[in-house]
Amino acid sequence: MPYDEIEPISVSEAASLIHGLISESFYQISIVGEIAGFRPASSGHWYFNLKDDDALISSAVFKSSQYNMPDIHDGDEVVATGRIDYYEKGGKITFIITSMRKKGDGELLARIEKRKQYYKELGWFDIDRKKPIPTEIHTLGVVTSPTGAAFQDILNITRRRAPGLDIILFPCAVQGEGAEITIASRIRQANNFGACDVLIVGRGGGSNEDLACFSEDEVIIAIHESDIPVISAVGHEIDWPISDFVADFRAPTPSAAAELVTETIFRRKERLGQVVSTISLQMNTRLIRAEKELSAYSDLRDLLERKLLSASIRIPSLSELSLFLRKRVENRVFTLAMECDEQERCIRDRLRDSVSAIDRNRTLQRELLREKLHRSELALGDITRDTSFIVKGRLERCRQEYSRLDRECRLLFGSRLEKTAITVRSTIREVRSLSPLSILSRGYAVVETKDGRIVKDAAMLRPGDEIRTRVNKGVITSVVKEGEQ
Repeated sequence: MPYDEIEPISVSEAASLIHGLISESFYQISIVGEIAGFRPASSGHWYFNLKDDDALISSAVFKSSQYNMPDIHDGDEVVATGRIDYYEKGGKITFIITSMRKKGDGELLARIEKRKQYYKELGWFDIDRKKPIPTEIHTLGVVTSPTGAAFQDILNITRRRAPGLDIILFPCAVQGEGAEITIASRIRQANNFGACDVLIVGRGGGSNEDLACFSEDEVIIAIHESDIPVISAVGHEIDWPISDFVADFRAPTPSAAAELVTETIFRRKERLGQVVSTISLQMNTRLIRAEKELSAYSDLRDLLERKLLSASIRIPSLSELSLFLRKRVENRVFTLAMECDEQERCIRDRLRDSVSAIDRNRTLQRELLREKLHRSELALGDITRDTSFIVKGRLERCRQEYSRLDRECRLLFGSRLEKTAITVRSTIREVRSLSPLSILSRGYAVVETKDGRIVKDAAMLRPGDEIRTRVNKGVITSVVKEGEQ
């Protein structure tokens, strides 16, 4: 067709045709090349060029496809799989990579898979060969690099979940030539010393080549022969070296292994925390109730103290009361003694007065009778003889009656006087027997301390003590110089 007969199309239409042609023709393609110009974007996508000696292709890896890819750097030779896309607005062709591995990984993975099949046929992966992870773990052994992030993750988790757990690091190389020899040596070293209850063997993520040492024969045999239970914690969840199969337990990451080891301790710590919280709540409840009761008892105590203080002001102390009663008894005894003496004197005075009155009355009666008799005799001269005889007879009878009455009066008075005297003497004897003065009058004395206590034993006194000695008449105050028991 002549040139001038070709119907022209727009740039957009041409770009759309190119896009459709390329997308349909290169929907799935694998390219081997070297990384060049690697530049990660802030969005997380990777942009670089795949090149060889004669050409290069602009390439991109979206963030969503990076989870199963190795870490890459400029100069790495890789095998990338994806599709070729044409960006219409920029007019740029880009290789969109969906999976990628470093060149040589295929041979490595094939060799590891063959070795894994060999140990599986030996039965080293069987469940019945697995040793249980102890529930009581006091010491944890870790076989890993001392500078790697894996060990720091293990330390952080154990410090948070089980701060009392002892950790022993068995340092070793975890990648590169000879790493498998140092890993196996550290596993055997931990067993030779019986240094721990469980052993974590692992490292952080990396490429298949980086993790290949955990699939080497030396490491597999050392894990299989270990008497200490081994937890394999290599790489990320998607990484499965042979150590994961032969170990007693496989953890997807070193952090997960640390959580597994500390699970029992952490759960116990949680239960202990719950128990402590419950006990604390109960103790707080009891403490609040006890504080209320204590406050009530304190108020009651204050009330009783005020009442006691008020009563103590009115009531003397026991020593004061004892001294007061002793003084009252002594005063009462001496008062009774004085009253007895006074009554004795009164009785004697009354008896003496009674005797004197009786004597006076008897003398007066005698005088009166004598006077009457004298008047009668004077009157006799005037009476005749006839009547004189009668009067004399009556006078004689009066004399006889007087004599009889005088004798009866004397007898009666004497009897009553004797009875009264006997009663008075008996009363005086009883009063004197009760009076302490009767004892003191016989030469005895009562010794008292300065505060009024009766001294019954010389041990009660010390040289220099002031004492009072009560005798029959008076009190002697003196000071003790010496004494013997």
